[in-house]
Amino acid sequence: MKRRSKVRRIVIFISLILFPLTLNFFSPYVSITGAMSGIVSGSVLLFASLFIIGIFFRRAWCSYVCPVAAISDYSEKINNKNVNRKRLTIIRYSIFTIWFSVLILSFVLAGGIKSFQPLYLTENGVSVDMPIKYITYYMVLGILILLTWILGKRGACYSICWMSPFLVAGAWVGKKLHLPQYQVMAESSKCIDCSQCNKVCPMSINVMAELKKGRISTSDCINCGQCEEICPKQVLDVKFHH
Repeated sequence: MKRRSKVRRIVIFISLILFPLTLNFFSPYVSITGAMSGIVSGSVLLFASLFIIGIFFRRAWCSYVCPVAAISDYSEKINNKNVNRKRLTIIRYSIFTIWFSVLILSFVLAGGIKSFQPLYLTENGVSVDMPIKYITYYMVLGILILLTWILGKRGACYSICWMSPFLVAGAWVGKKLHLPQYQVMAESSKCIDCSQCNKVCPMSINVMAELKKGRISTSDCINCGQCEEICPKQVLDVKFHH
């Protein structure tokens, strides 16, 4: 289990190092700019892929691949307080609804999809390819770090992430289709109410309350496995399950 955690941290660190190359593929600006001309950009293709990933892996992307995961992990050392999940979720979905509506409207006004250009605005394969773009890059990093420092654990993820709704939607579809999904399962009878899982959860989830259901069912769970690692009675297990 600890080996998996080490691998996870290495992968998200590499993902953060590569962020100057991949930034445009996560960009809501690039997706809308392309949509205005009827172009399906690399970012739109990534968002569609996240939906498919969510069907089977739920939100594991958020802890194992996303470059913001590394920023969140490091920022926790400064502010490790739990966030107001309900309030920030409302803010996040409000932002997502506005952005997604603009994206769809842009395609409609452009007369529909006209072409697929995965490297749109990233023709040379590097997102940050000139000095002026570093200003945007460091502004993005600054906002993500600042939100986490101010709000608490995964503050940026909870408040402004426009990608997680695709994963959540995919997870919902996978559940409705009764497909095997990667998730945290629990043997609640073993729980001794030590609260260690609650303390280490990066998503401010009341894990002890959730595990009584036999699994961590909330869509906020990112399957990082930290609760599994800390549990002294091996109550929790991250695995594929129907």
